[in-house]
Amino acid sequence: MRASSSLRAPALVALAVLALAGTAAAQTYQISQGGKALGTFDLALTRDASGATSLSSLHLTGLADLSDRLQVGSDGHALSYRLEGTARGAPVTIEAAIQAHNAALTIQQAGHSRSLDVPLPGPVVVLDNSMLDGWQLLLDRLGPKPAGESTVDVLVPQAAATGTVTLSPEGEEDVDLGGGQSRPAERIGATMKVAGQVVKLTMWRGQDGTLLAFGQPSVGLRYQLETPASAASAAAQAASQAAAVSQLEQTLARQKQCVSERDGSVTSAGATLAGSLTVPKSARPAPALLLLPGSGAVDRNGNVPPLLTNGVYRQLAYALGCQGFAVLRIDKLGIGASTGDGNAVTLQTYAQNVHDWMAWLRRQPGVDGTRVALMGHSEGGLIALYSVAEGYADPTAVVLLESPGMPLDAVILDQVTYQDRLKGASPQDIATTRTQLEAAIAAIKHSSGVSMELTGELASNPWAATFAHAAGLLRSEFAQDPAALASRVSAPVLVVQGGKDVQVTEANGRALAKAASHATYLFLPDLAHDLYQVRGSAIDHSLPDAGTPLSPVLIQALHTWLLGYLTASG
Repeated sequence: MRASSSLRAPALVALAVLALAGTAAAQTYQISQGGKALGTFDLALTRDASGATSLSSLHLTGLADLSDRLQVGSDGHALSYRLEGTARGAPVTIEAAIQAHNAALTIQQAGHSRSLDVPLPGPVVVLDNSMLDGWQLLLDRLGPKPAGESTVDVLVPQAAATGTVTLSPEGEEDVDLGGGQSRPAERIGATMKVAGQVVKLTMWRGQDGTLLAFGQPSVGLRYQLETPASAASAAAQAASQAAAVSQLEQTLARQKQCVSERDGSVTSAGATLAGSLTVPKSARPAPALLLLPGSGAVDRNGNVPPLLTNGVYRQLAYALGCQGFAVLRIDKLGIGASTGDGNAVTLQTYAQNVHDWMAWLRRQPGVDGTRVALMGHSEGGLIALYSVAEGYADPTAVVLLESPGMPLDAVILDQVTYQDRLKGASPQDIATTRTQLEAAIAAIKHSSGVSMELTGELASNPWAATFAHAAGLLRSEFAQDPAALASRVSAPVLVVQGGKDVQVTEANGRALAKAASHATYLFLPDLAHDLYQVRGSAIDHSLPDAGTPLSPVLIQALHTWLLGYLTASG
């Protein structure tokens, strides 16, 4: 269960490179999050006495391919901006004509177009929330060796909003550029406030003015200048990952021969939900499992591009199919092919979805409707427990994979504190983060409606901004104690807890196993939250690569337990 709960992947903000005169050769930055490679950013700047023009392009694997053109005057203030390309497969064009006190925006996305005027407080810097140009130009305006803080007005075209950025010099240090290379750099902190959100950033500027690296520490996001050594390292890593993806696809192709697969849909809670059912190729009806996905925008296959792309739920369905079990994997309401508003949901909404999917699954050809289990991953485990305890579902068995065993607000606090400690954060920084998080959680508990308005101190609280749009769902989840729900489940329960899970800690699994009356507790020391094996540091391997296979130890354990508690029950 990620601290982002049902939230989408964080917005990307990043950097560029300053050319002091003439046209600079394009420079490349490698983009990563949590140590996982996401893509690249390329930039070339042309600078003369009248100002500067930047041409840049962004490639985020499976998410976006964008290019832009930004013009600024001799004083560094923006004159015009144009972005075009695709985001999540949909065409996007954004154009801004900028005057002293007004920006005329035209935004076209996925076949929809709108034009609007944004009042400006005066000259502004353009900072795109996915491209990188404005950051280098902003640092250029700051000048060498700034003595103190400075604040500038900014325009973010994608948000059609203005805001501010405050830059704060933080001293000098060497910055690691990968491939065994480092360079001396000036460290500069940035606080960006736009549309009620506050984002803390860190930049490293080289002695020649080049922005060497840029990061958003709270989400592990990093842009890093590519050097020959780091490029070679990245190429070797890409080749290794490509080989792993090929091997995984070969495994899936073999496993797919064990099953027949078909799509299905059900009407529930005013929406049309979509899913995929895999059924073993057998003459007899098979016992089945309804797989409930984890938090966020994860689809039926277990993917949230570009962060999660190894299709862990698809892997799980095929592997269990080869062992004789049908698996229904689903897109949550408002996600993937399912209709509806993914934010305007509560735990009760999800439980109704479970009820309707279970009824559908029991009627399917090739499925033994008398032997149907619920299997929930992360937040899906909480949904499974609530659905059973409140009478929405009556499964033959329940499987909980890396699921919360304490109230969700406590899980989030525990998760963030634990991850900060593993990252080496100072006690003061941990205390500050915890205070902000506690304030955001308290505000959510006392809010009403789908979303939460950010006023007063909440307007500058980054955690409140992160959670505000899903306040209704979080409020319904905060009100539940998973262990108390587990105590009301009479069916056999398997609790799977990984020792390398940096999102749901071991105390959660133990609490669930202790509470459930017919529980089996399975602790796998090297299992990560997303159900793969980790060798070494958990925090350094917190996200799987595209070719990362599902844990074979987990599959064997599931097979053994299900043979005893799902197959044997028939």
